[in-house]
Amino acid sequence: MVFSSPSWVPQIPTEIPDSITVGQFALRGNASLPPQCGGKPPFVDGITGKQYTTKTLLERVEFLSRSLARELGWSPNEGSPEDKVVAVYSWNTLDFFVLCWAVHRVNGICLPVHPFSIVPEIVAHMTRAKCRVIFTCQSLVANALEVAKELSIPSDQIYTMALPEGYLQNPEPIDHFKSVETLITEGEKLEALPPLNWEKGRAQTQVAYYCATSGTSGKQKLAKITHYNFISNVLQASMFESYDKSGRNEVAIGAIPFTHGYGLALGHIMVYRGDSLIVIPRFDMQLMLKTIPQYRIERLYLVPPILAAFAANPFLLDLFDISSVQSIVTGAAALDRNIAAKLHNLRPHWKFIHAYGLTETGVIATFTSAHDVWHGSSGCLVPQFEIRLVKPNGEDAEGFDEPGEVHFNSPSVFAGYLGDDESNKNTFDDKGWLKSGDIGVFRKAPSGNAHLFILDRIKDMIKVKGEQVLPRDIESVLLSHPAVIDAAVIGVPDEMSGERAKAYIVRSATEMPDADEEDLADHIDEFVQGKLHESHWLHDRIEFLAKLPKSESGKVLKKDLRALN
Repeated sequence: MVFSSPSWVPQIPTEIPDSITVGQFALRGNASLPPQCGGKPPFVDGITGKQYTTKTLLERVEFLSRSLARELGWSPNEGSPEDKVVAVYSWNTLDFFVLCWAVHRVNGICLPVHPFSIVPEIVAHMTRAKCRVIFTCQSLVANALEVAKELSIPSDQIYTMALPEGYLQNPEPIDHFKSVETLITEGEKLEALPPLNWEKGRAQTQVAYYCATSGTSGKQKLAKITHYNFISNVLQASMFESYDKSGRNEVAIGAIPFTHGYGLALGHIMVYRGDSLIVIPRFDMQLMLKTIPQYRIERLYLVPPILAAFAANPFLLDLFDISSVQSIVTGAAALDRNIAAKLHNLRPHWKFIHAYGLTETGVIATFTSAHDVWHGSSGCLVPQFEIRLVKPNGEDAEGFDEPGEVHFNSPSVFAGYLGDDESNKNTFDDKGWLKSGDIGVFRKAPSGNAHLFILDRIKDMIKVKGEQVLPRDIESVLLSHPAVIDAAVIGVPDEMSGERAKAYIVRSATEMPDADEEDLADHIDEFVQGKLHESHWLHDRIEFLAKLPKSESGKVLKKDLRALN
């Protein structure tokens, strides 16, 4: 059975553009908004208040592209895009998307590099992408120089992007590198570039971004996301939300790294539909909370660990006036329904909107509508997205409550992994649908709509005496225990059962603080035994950690936990 979006979801009204860049598409959409929808600056610096209007963005992109063409010897309609790759290794800045769109303007490809990446990872990504140009920021200059040395990249091919003044206590000296601001100032005086001349269909094959996958269960790969992939997803997400938003735009905060697929998607979507994104360099709880009343922020884009911190420390919600917040959008990792329920009790008027997708789906596949929130689900499919649930025997699930591996079909699905033929062979099924590696199930919500629930990763499933055990079932019970603020479960070898579940737990500092680890572990084990079948029991396989290893998007790195055994 093929699942698709509910009948109430508006469909994309026109043919998806396939001969312009995603930056052109987002900026044209913003510039063409009717007066009642426009007026908000697309990007605002949350620390300094500096803002970019649509006109400012258009000018900065054009001027920067002129300088890039001169500096690097690139012309918009000459040379291969694969030879014009720029690494963007930075925290969030006002000029992040300006730089990306300027690279696209000269027919290049962007390689977003996560700020938390270690030097060997960056070297590996840049080598695979044949990248010889780096844009970075003050706090990451030292790493960028080390990468450049490893790859024999001259220092004049390292450029900088400014973080807000005063944000860094001891910024690295960067005067000897050309900055984005300098390039834009110089570009204003240069001759205009010829228009980018793309034939119809070019956006479907031209890569916009080499996006690093999460690497939660293995090595990171570089996903090739085309302009058409991202344009499709901008339209899919925008049309889905138009049912409730009805043309109303919002002020939101961007604490998600722009170097992550989720952050990239948000930036394009929000500019296209006229939202205003308050930019902070990286997540800082106090800074974010302080920013909310200052800009009357209505929507927070967060990852589940931040919401878990709110649930475990409710006093955080009372530090500042956050009454303007109406909705919370969470993605990149699963939000436990117990945490959602706790937060709903703390702030009943908040709408918790969960999105689900992969870097490879470019990015958002399902979304939650504010009129149809069902805690624990990942929402409904966005338009022109289809899902089949494939059972272990290779047959499709034929209805609700029948789990299987999630397989995707959508115009936003990526073009494959860069330089990885083996992964590409195993990524698509015999019908050409993208295999997710996630086990999901569709259930009928009280509203009557089909909601997707993600049960677990196939690789994380635990086989106990031949029976499949979902780690997430155990994790959900653990997170409902008052002394547990975070938990992750993996399978470990067991002589009698083949495998058994082992839990890594971050304990609360305020609940049962006097209990030693052995007593607390026994208490938690009894708690689990009272709620789950014997195949899920932990016994002495409970270990306490100060924190769980996670990616910057909030996903637990279970490969790191397995390495502890």
